Amino acid sequence: MIARVVDGSRLDEYKARYGASLVTGWASIHGFPVGILANAQGVLFMDESKKATEFILLANQSNTPLIFLQNTTGYMVGKLYEQAGMIKDGSKMINAVTNSEVPHLTVIMGASYGAGNYGMCGRAYGPRFLFAWPNSKLAVMGPQQLAGVLSIVARQAAAATGQEFDEEADTERRLAIEDQIERESFSFFNSGKVYDDGIIDPRDTRTVLGIALSAVHSNVVRGRPAFGVFRM
Repeated sequence: MIARVVDGSRLDEYKARYGASLVTGWASIHGFPVGILANAQGVLFMDESKKATEFILLANQSNTPLIFLQNTTGYMVGKLYEQAGMIKDGSKMINAVTNSEVPHLTVIMGASYGAGNYGMCGRAYGPRFLFAWPNSKLAVMGPQQLAGVLSIVARQAAAATGQEFDEEADTERRLAIEDQIERESFSFFNSGKVYDDGIIDPRDTRTVLGIALSAVHSNVVRGRPAFGVFRM
C-alpha cells in the first residue's frame, strides 16, 4: 500500500505498481470513506482489469462506496492481447461491476469509449449518480477510428463483389461520419439525452461527490460479500 498525498488529499493506493494505467485506492471525501478507480492513461489492459476486479471485491467486503473516474478509450484490442486473455480479464472486471452492491458514483472526466464505459460503471450499469465534465466525450469509439472502421468494411465489401471502390465518396463519407460523431459525443449533447445527472465544473467535483455521498448514506451502505464464479 502506498500513501499518495496530492493537494492536501491522502490516497492509500492499492497495487500502485501493478496495472499502472488504472489507479485504485482508499480515500475519504467530506468524511465519507470511498474506494476510487481512476483511468490514468486511458487504455485498460489485462493487469488493470484484474486489479479492478480485486479492488471492487474488497470494497464490497468492507461496505465501501466506489468512485469511478473515467478517462478511458476502452479495453485493449489486438490479436496478441486477445490470445493472452484480454477478453477473459475484461469480463471479470465487468462481472464485478455488475454484481457489486455498494453504491457507485461515476464522473466522466475525459474520454468514455467502448466497453471501457461499461467496465468503469457507465450509465448502463446503474451508478447512483453520474456526472460529466464539460470537456468529456462519450461514444462507441473516437470519430477517426469509427470512420476508419466503416471505410475498411466498405472497401472489403467492394472487393468481395468485384466492384470498383469509390475513393472520393469514401472520403466524403468519412468526413461526414467524423463530424457527426464529434458532435454527438460532446458532453452537452449527451447530457441532453439524459446520459448523466448533470455537467459539473471540474473545480466542484469534490463538493458534488460529497453531496452525492451524503445522499447515498441516507440509506444502509452494504456490499455483496460473495458473488459469481471468477474463472482465473
